[in-house]
Amino acid sequence: MRLRFKLTLQSTLIFALTLAIVFVGTYVIFKQHTTHIFFNKLTDRALIAGFVYFEKDEATKLNYSKQESIYRVPLVDEIVQVYDTTGKLIFVDHGPALAVSEQRVNEIFHKKEVDFYQDGRQCAGIYYQDNQGDFVIISSGINVTGQERLRNLGITMICFFFGGIAINFLLNAWLSKRTFRPFTEVIDQVNSITAENLHLRLPQQNGSKEDELQKVIATFNYFLERLEVSVKSQKHFLKHASHELKTPLAALIGELQVNLQEKRTEEEYQHLLVNLLDDAQHLKAIMEGLLTLSGLESNRTFPIHKIQMDDVLWDVLGKIKITHPHSIITVEVIAEQEDTNWLIVEGNEVLLSMVLTNLIENAIKFSKNEPIVIALNYTRHLQISIKDQGIGIIHEDKDRIFDLFYRGTNVNAVTGHGMGLHLTKRILDLHGFHLSYQSVINQGSTFVIDFS
Repeated sequence: MRLRFKLTLQSTLIFALTLAIVFVGTYVIFKQHTTHIFFNKLTDRALIAGFVYFEKDEATKLNYSKQESIYRVPLVDEIVQVYDTTGKLIFVDHGPALAVSEQRVNEIFHKKEVDFYQDGRQCAGIYYQDNQGDFVIISSGINVTGQERLRNLGITMICFFFGGIAINFLLNAWLSKRTFRPFTEVIDQVNSITAENLHLRLPQQNGSKEDELQKVIATFNYFLERLEVSVKSQKHFLKHASHELKTPLAALIGELQVNLQEKRTEEEYQHLLVNLLDDAQHLKAIMEGLLTLSGLESNRTFPIHKIQMDDVLWDVLGKIKITHPHSIITVEVIAEQEDTNWLIVEGNEVLLSMVLTNLIENAIKFSKNEPIVIALNYTRHLQISIKDQGIGIIHEDKDRIFDLFYRGTNVNAVTGHGMGLHLTKRILDLHGFHLSYQSVINQGSTFVIDFS
């Protein structure tokens, strides 16, 4: 069952139930009111009958004539019965006597006024006192007018009930069609989006931002954005991996093929193994960089904690001292703060550790074992600068050093794969931190991380 038809049907059923409750309640209240009015009329008729029969000798002629004239216009199928204190029927007017039990007569004597039904007729009994004695007068009749009104009301309500349901169903069908029309348009637009055009987004519909449809569109567009980033990341990973791994793999295979063509000396095999190890480490570095970059592109969220950056720096320097034992690194602290809160930043410790490692290792590689100065500075926020005395960056390369796999034209003698600076810049951008640099050819470079 389509949601639109289901909503139309449910709305109509709710309307039918509400209308039925209102109509039934109205009918019951009207019936009770009609019955109550007729009982009041029968009570009045009993009182008038008592006056006509027992007050003729006491009432004035004019008053008696007036009451008698009213009494002579009976209700439909009216019967008036008079009983004495013994329960004996002493008078009947307007028809054959209605069979009323002695218990009912005694009840009227005690309660003074009783309304009841007898043989399908409404009856009103009253206790009447007169100088001639005490009596019970019972007036009964059939409320033909009231019953006709109730019948007409019932027929009218039934007609309006089914007519109202039909009209409500048509209006609900029109309203649901109008309401779901934007959803139909959105579904058609969603079906038009494929893997080849993930850059497309659903246009926002007219309406409030709190509209459920607007929220669905915004959520789906956000999903498309993440999906597009993930797909692009996978494509870039495959593209870069196939491109960057091809050269070292070809070199590794070629070297193995050449050396397997004839027997070699132990020194030559030793040299071969050293070259193979270098190639394998190069491949490992490329793969680790690509995997890290792919993870950052596909998932832009990562755990964020408060980090003491000097602790991270000393940990990185400890590891670098093992891999580069001959490096000369000096750490300077330039700040006039009494506490160490200025060294705390919010970020991911693993990723920021990778940033410092990349920048320091680059400084070591390109400075030819010259001293490196790392400065921790504080003005309005923490800054970490890494200064080397290396070959510097030529002017033509300054706009491209953060591009993936790009290597400067003056670094051919230094091994590398052109991923460190791109990965570093990407990590800092995701944190909202800023990376800048200054460089003078053959004098060195200074990279500054601004944790603002």
